[in-house]
Amino acid sequence: MFDPSLANTFQSYTIYHLIPVLVVFFFIFLIIFYKDKLRSWKHLTLFTYILAGLTLGQELSLNIYRIVLGQWEIATSLPLQLCGLGVLTSAYLLITKNEKVFQNVFFIMMIGATMAILTPAIEENLGFPHYRYFQFFFSHGMILINFTVLLFVYNFQKNMRYRLLLNNFIALVGIAAVMFLVNLVTGGNYLYLMGKPGEGTAFDLFGEWPWYVLNLLIFGIPIFFHLFYIPFFIRDFRRYRKQKALLSA
Repeated sequence: MFDPSLANTFQSYTIYHLIPVLVVFFFIFLIIFYKDKLRSWKHLTLFTYILAGLTLGQELSLNIYRIVLGQWEIATSLPLQLCGLGVLTSAYLLITKNEKVFQNVFFIMMIGATMAILTPAIEENLGFPHYRYFQFFFSHGMILINFTVLLFVYNFQKNMRYRLLLNNFIALVGIAAVMFLVNLVTGGNYLYLMGKPGEGTAFDLFGEWPWYVLNLLIFGIPIFFHLFYIPFFIRDFRRYRKQKALLSA
């Protein structure tokens, strides 16, 4: 499980990539399908605390792993990548149920975690059955699962509006500005502002550094945000048609 010879063995879109992706989306399906039962479950609060604990626990285990191997560095090991922030934010939201914060980071964190598991950039390309392989998919999967619980079980989706895309965009720009300063101080590459995470990721769609940062900001982020808003657009359109039918009846 900690065999260094497993470096450079992970390959995207093989069975070892598709199985964890399917497992994550299966759990998401179960949450959506059983959302009403979960909503009335007497142990729901405990359940969300357990999810938050598992999410934070895997982040702690990653730091312990790096410390033991002598690989912990301030430039690379702080949870300041987008998905590291997603881990902390989703755990915080499960505990606090802060809908305002949820609304302003939902699209950022969901897109980041989704793109990460669809186009993985695992450290040293460590494949199955290495610890980093499991930790990578578990951490990103938990972000998606946690936000799904908040969206459907706690019904935060009811107040999702189109204007929140702009809020998320502003929040992302603000986060990126802070991380750029952190990178300058630490010599790190948080949010991948100073270089791509590797080959075969979604960043490849937007050119080379530094142009991919600008292209993502102008084209990529707005496109991804709107794609993720489509389910809410369909919901709003159905509501509009229903209200129009009632008024004309």
